[in-house]
Amino acid sequence: MMKMRPFHSLAVLGVFCSVLTACEATHDLNPFYGPKVVVPPCPTVGFLRDADKVTVYRPGPGRDITDILYEAKLEGLSGDCEYVGDDGVFREVVLSIRAKFNLARGPADSTRIAELSYFVAIPEFFPAPEGKRQFVRRVKFPIGRNNITINDDFVEIRIPLTKDRKGPGSRVYIGFNLTQDQLNLNRRQGNSTGLGG
Repeated sequence: MMKMRPFHSLAVLGVFCSVLTACEATHDLNPFYGPKVVVPPCPTVGFLRDADKVTVYRPGPGRDITDILYEAKLEGLSGDCEYVGDDGVFREVVLSIRAKFNLARGPADSTRIAELSYFVAIPEFFPAPEGKRQFVRRVKFPIGRNNITINDDFVEIRIPLTKDRKGPGSRVYIGFNLTQDQLNLNRRQGNSTGLGG
């Protein structure tokens, strides 16, 4: 079992994505273990373009700034990955991912509660259920604060490996579960920080 060091999110001029990189396991550096085992790079993890932010309005037709309950944006990722196998033959890669969110409370909010609904998706598995997992995080704005940053709990994603799926080529996307109206708004506003494809 190959343990990997933590990765940290990268922020480069408007592009927020995280790339998991492989490191040599301690066991690989011990000469008594025999031939060195090469651990592959980890899958790429990033935000899905146009799904990295959400604006939630109060019920009704109003779509003015005064109708906003809250806005949220995916701001970063952290975590690690681990290749599992024996003698350099890996049967799966396990990713542990933690999303970071920025939230802003809107003028229409009276509850100080925001409910974030987001997904972690692996496109190569669609349409199988393993291709997408959904998560909900309920957030309370502290009294006196209308802007907060939170880190969600770690989520574990397992990717089985095969002769054709080695791990490094897999891509994992994170985004908000959006209505069609919310998606259209993001596309009109532009400035998405997510990855295409």
